[in-house]
Amino acid sequence: MRRYWPTAITLAFAMAGFAARAEPLVVIESNAPALAVGTVVADGASVTLPDKARVVLAGESGQLVTLTGPFNGVPPAKKTCDSGGRVLTAISSLVNTNKNETGSVGAVRAADVAWRSDTAKSLQDVLAVDVANGGDVCLYDANAGALVRNPASPPGTVTIHAMDGDQTAKFDWPKGAMREPWPKDLPLGDGKAYIIEVTGQSEAAMATIHVLPAGKATSDLQRAAQLADNGCSDQAKLLLTVMAKGAK
Repeated sequence: MRRYWPTAITLAFAMAGFAARAEPLVVIESNAPALAVGTVVADGASVTLPDKARVVLAGESGQLVTLTGPFNGVPPAKKTCDSGGRVLTAISSLVNTNKNETGSVGAVRAADVAWRSDTAKSLQDVLAVDVANGGDVCLYDANAGALVRNPASPPGTVTIHAMDGDQTAKFDWPKGAMREPWPKDLPLGDGKAYIIEVTGQSEAAMATIHVLPAGKATSDLQRAAQLADNGCSDQAKLLLTVMAKGAK
């Protein structure tokens, strides 16, 4: 029996090392120049942060890790996620295309509109059509479409035209409202485009809708990558902002 002890000990250490493995993380918010937004921190990699630095990292599994300086060590990631890193690579590429001077994902705005970044609190706020900007808009449920508008905007009449026909919807936007449901008499469709006009708004906006399969994304980071993959990069960046704001 004695001759089996070294093998057993070796196996125990190997199992402990496997259990200690954690998924890699991507930086989604940072005020530390040495650890910029978009940086992927590998499993087991050590990071160093100066005093008063704050960094938020996200894993594909959905975990968020917040580090505050001074810090020197391995981020305390707990969950494992064997995805091959495709999602982290996509997110890193996404945020690296639109960094601002602070290096903070909190300043990466959907369509460069600060009010959406400042007011968005959930995925529901992200999955909405901005009446002033339109663009490529991804949804998971075409029957639960919504419109958003800067609540500081004056009240006005919103007119929406379907570009593939004569269907039109019109309604009054209430004063101070930020969110209104998509008109039920104008169905949303995958790949369909809509022209949105608002009284007092200098230009009309055009929104193109993409309906995504909800089951293929299980964490907000995966959803952000899915949004970006389908052309909705503004929404993807806005979702990263929401994630960073919600990190403890």
